[in-house]
Amino acid sequence: MPKVIVLYAATDSTAASIAAAAAAGASEIRFTEVDVRALGGTSGRETLESASQLAAYDGVLLALSGSELPSEVAAAVAELASAGQLPNMVLGVTGTGAKALESTARVGGIIVAEPGGADAADRARRLGARVAKVVGWVRHALSHEAEHHHHH
Repeated sequence: MPKVIVLYAATDSTAASIAAAAAAGASEIRFTEVDVRALGGTSGRETLESASQLAAYDGVLLALSGSELPSEVAAAVAELASAGQLPNMVLGVTGTGAKALESTARVGGIIVAEPGGADAADRARRLGARVAKVVGWVRHALSHEAEHHHHH
């Protein structure tokens, strides 16, 4: 099962609703398992304990309300990047911050651009679907690669 996680800063209520929209979009894609986690919050929401948990996911979507990476999100991304290159991880970032994309690119995965759209929630929903689709393609390609190696 392809697994996608949506992350947002717990202190940002706008980002929380964007995260919900992104998760809805990702779960529109068949067979995708979607989790939503808050970063840096203790408000009773499900929070991510450590960025090392992210390695278990095929796709990571960062839900941002602005163009900056909030410190909690930046810390998780930095921890992910320090774990070494994750070339098969699909990464999506909402919002149009070049800085946010730059930090995310250090993880070394596949960056999925946010589609255009009327409002933030709509774009996030479509980005969620796009991330989930790309995760599906990547997993499919990898499984073929694995089969291919068996024959030799």
